[in-house]
Amino acid sequence: MSFRILFFLAAGTFLWTGCSNVTFEEPMPMKRRNLEDFPNNWQGSWSDGENLTLTINATSFYDQNSPADSMVIGKDVLLRRFHGYLVISQIGDNGQYQVIVARRWKDEIKVYDFGSTDEAMAVWREVLHGSFEERSENPLEKETYILKPENNLAFRQLLMKGGITLSSTLTRKD
Repeated sequence: MSFRILFFLAAGTFLWTGCSNVTFEEPMPMKRRNLEDFPNNWQGSWSDGENLTLTINATSFYDQNSPADSMVIGKDVLLRRFHGYLVISQIGDNGQYQVIVARRWKDEIKVYDFGSTDEAMAVWREVLHGSFEERSENPLEKETYILKPENNLAFRQLLMKGGITLSSTLTRKD
């Protein structure tokens, strides 16, 4: 499956990874039920007011500039609820999961990522007690971080203590 739409979400809203790539060994939150579709109040057109207009349907989402690159909830793209957030986990070619976290309030969606800011990395160290891996196999590529929370309490602490960064705010268009 193409990562093009994830890139649009990444660059525009969801995964603003900056100079690194952050992944997890399994979908987050752990051992939770996958949703088969987006809740009704998430469906519709959403925009960041600049260059991204995201359409969320019952079982898919896409950038209106690239509708052919639709991401469909299923085997490779998992959707789960966790403490007021929707969490999207997408498996990559390396078997690791990229994770997007979003929270909706009325006609606004706040989108968060696991970008490797100094503040976020300090939280990772505190919460995960050093249980994350930093890889830099090629000096010309981004550093890769693999976060390894031992349970959902640790994942929740990552969310609540600042281990994520606000990437974008989307507002409802329709």
